[in-house]
Amino acid sequence: MSASATGNLGKWVVLALVGGVVSTLCDHLHATSGVLYYPRPAFWSQAWWVLPLFFGATLVTVGTADLGRQRLGLPAVAEPSWLELAGDLIAFVTAYVWTSYGHEQPTMLAVLMVGFWLALMLRRPRWVWIVSLLSALFGSLFEASLSSVGGFYYHHPDFAGVPRWLPALYLYVGMLAVSLRAKLFPTPA
Repeated sequence: MSASATGNLGKWVVLALVGGVVSTLCDHLHATSGVLYYPRPAFWSQAWWVLPLFFGATLVTVGTADLGRQRLGLPAVAEPSWLELAGDLIAFVTAYVWTSYGHEQPTMLAVLMVGFWLALMLRRPRWVWIVSLLSALFGSLFEASLSSVGGFYYHHPDFAGVPRWLPALYLYVGMLAVSLRAKLFPTPA
């Protein structure tokens, strides 16, 4: 295995670990603040499979964040600085925290989250908007499916077993995934 392949493998492993842990911590807020519950919690008010699920979700989301752009021949996103990447991570965690403590006002929460996301997206290429919108669609559908088979339940679902603000949270997931991909695996010029 070449040095660059080994380095990339190491980046993917660290990405999965950090993404899994951060997302599990955020999900713990949901589990303890009355947003959702697991029928059979095993640890920390969560099911045993939550951390492995977030490991995999991190890899899939970041791994696919650039696929459509490459196929369509669209320009790559400039590699963000560590400060810009930290800003996107803080935006994602902040959105998660908002949903943990503002879930009793779901319409206002959704509007505020979309508004802040729009402000963050103003200078980004339009294809990044599409990645975020696809993340909102597929992330919400995945959670609706997982809830429909009894993996977990939202206390106050609005449609298909999920709350109306959930797609807005996934907008931040798509935005962060593109930034992570550009920072950790930059496209050569």
